[in-house]
Amino acid sequence: MTDLQKRVSTGIVGIGLLILIFYLGLNAIKFSIFILTLESIRELYNALIKKGIKLYLPSLLLGALVTFLCSIFDKNLTFALVFYFIFNSSLYVILEDYNLSNYSFTSMAYFYTVFFLNLLGSLDDIYIIISAFVIAFTTDTFAYFVGSTFGKHKLIERVSPNKSIEGAVGGTFFALILTAVYFTLLNKYNFIYDLNLVVIIIILLTSIAGQFGDLFASKIKRFTGIKDYAQILPGHGGILDRFDSLIFISPFVYILYHFI
Repeated sequence: MTDLQKRVSTGIVGIGLLILIFYLGLNAIKFSIFILTLESIRELYNALIKKGIKLYLPSLLLGALVTFLCSIFDKNLTFALVFYFIFNSSLYVILEDYNLSNYSFTSMAYFYTVFFLNLLGSLDDIYIIISAFVIAFTTDTFAYFVGSTFGKHKLIERVSPNKSIEGAVGGTFFALILTAVYFTLLNKYNFIYDLNLVVIIIILLTSIAGQFGDLFASKIKRFTGIKDYAQILPGHGGILDRFDSLIFISPFVYILYHFI
């Protein structure tokens, strides 16, 4: 099986799984995000350890559990954030071998692999959650096709040499159009999804943030010298390879939820 065939096959299975999760409802979404966070922690740990950076796993795993519980019981995630900060900081004080560098990277990892995705899972509107995937997938897809067809100017070559300015603009443009169409269609059946200038600006920023999420993950890979974070998704790599843009998109969709 070629790499392209693997990517397509994994994509088809992934879409089917997403549809099933959305059909099962909010709790299924929240549990699925919890599983994603655990795998993301594992992948980031394995990447950074190659540079001698050791994430403190007990702190991260407990933080992930508490954040998930706040999400599943509809509690404000600020409680989880405060708990994690106090707990992780206390461990830094108590443990002799927990140095400031590892503490800082562990704190970053909590936001990156746990908190941001759980912001998405904490929402009580499935259609808004789906919009995150609409923005992520349309941005990635059209950035690839526009970039491969018209791309001449490199975006940030030292981070991702295959990405172009034309692809980035094209991805954001089509994500904005298709997401606007998505909300317009929803609004025909439920009049709460009101498109206005603020919402359009947030969608625009969300798409741009998603592309920076992709670049952020790529820069970590270059720093650690790895090609993929894992091999659990044939043709795609790991969770952080496939959901890197969604991580940066989630906080903006959380904001979008409060404006639309």
